[in-house]
Amino acid sequence: PLERRHASADVTRGTIVLNRGADAGSITSALVSEDVYAEVRGIESCASFDGIISLSHPMSLLPGDKFFSTGQLQLRAIEMMVDEINTNRCGVGVDGKRYGIQLSTYGDDSSKDKIGAIVKNAMIPDGAANNLFAASSSSSAASAYFWLGPYSSGLTGAMSPLANATNTVLVAGGAASTKVFREYPTIFGTFPPTSQYLAQAIEALARAGARTVSSVWEDASFTRGVCA
Repeated sequence: PLERRHASADVTRGTIVLNRGADAGSITSALVSEDVYAEVRGIESCASFDGIISLSHPMSLLPGDKFFSTGQLQLRAIEMMVDEINTNRCGVGVDGKRYGIQLSTYGDDSSKDKIGAIVKNAMIPDGAANNLFAASSSSSAASAYFWLGPYSSGLTGAMSPLANATNTVLVAGGAASTKVFREYPTIFGTFPPTSQYLAQAIEALARAGARTVSSVWEDASFTRGVCA
């Protein structure tokens, strides 16, 4: 089920938190009824999961946030992934076991300082990232913990050194600036690096006889990287 609540003061006061569950065989999306969805997928309900993979990430959740519009698109895609894996694929298979995914989304206010507070305030238990898929000490504890990045290279860049310092894997699906990943071996991206964004366009212009190219960009890490 999807909950909307505010985090306790030990996280960062006033932070909005969205939790998406990993109940085996359940439908976490409110957009489709269970009967219709079960008929479409045509498979038996999933058995109980052997463990939980915890995904945590900051995201711009308020309409006044700078990256709200694009961040919402990224958030919806992540939620669709979680629902697909939990309900249609019966979790993630690792060494013969099935793991459900639990997603926790924290409102970042499109603020680097807020992201720093979120990452630093014990969202992932100490040492958990170094012991992936080990037996949990309690039934409610996750078996593995990972970070997902927010939208924009600037915000993700504030998160990268903190995640890397705790040896926690961060998948940055909304960042492309090379500074986000450079010298941080636990940070992974899904976009080509900004330094390669215009490479083919410049080559095509050169073949067409162009001698010079001018560029105008916003003073932000992503756009500076593209036009460097």
